[in-house]
Amino acid sequence: MAQGSLLYHGRIQLSDTDRPCYETLVLSTPQHPSEKPERLVLRLLAYALLYEPGLAFRKGGLSQGDAPDLAVQDQSGHILHWIDVGTPALNRLQKAARHTSRVSVVTHDGLLLRWKRQHGNKLPDFTGQVISLSRELVEPLARSLPRRFEWQLTISGSILYLDTTDLSLSSPIERPG
Repeated sequence: MAQGSLLYHGRIQLSDTDRPCYETLVLSTPQHPSEKPERLVLRLLAYALLYEPGLAFRKGGLSQGDAPDLAVQDQSGHILHWIDVGTPALNRLQKAARHTSRVSVVTHDGLLLRWKRQHGNKLPDFTGQVISLSRELVEPLARSLPRRFEWQLTISGSILYLDTTDLSLSSPIERPG
């Protein structure tokens, strides 16, 4: 863990009827001093949205430059699924596509608009999927995320429903092309 990082511990009861996937996810991840709470929340949501056995956060946090934010690797260390959050640079996504056949980006609608503007009002051209959530889900979570948290997260009909101790939120799960 990088010096000055805060460690977050979570338990997510995941009920994804769209896949189907029903798991209790227990996770820990550091928040690097330069990482905004919104980005941390996107990483946590990406973990739940794209959960599969072997999924892990980047080791060493943000200070490990070229590694994906989250990844699934095989036993030899080859990346099977590269996952970034926010608005990754096009050259990063192209590098990811060279390393694996599965690339995903999880963002929210406010960041998505900015990302499109950076690329001539369209998404950057890369082989992979973009998943966009509502800013109205991400921002309240970012403002109120305790260092130890429990979420009840349900996905049904491409809608994400999230309950915490203090909040009850929902968001459409968009897959812009």
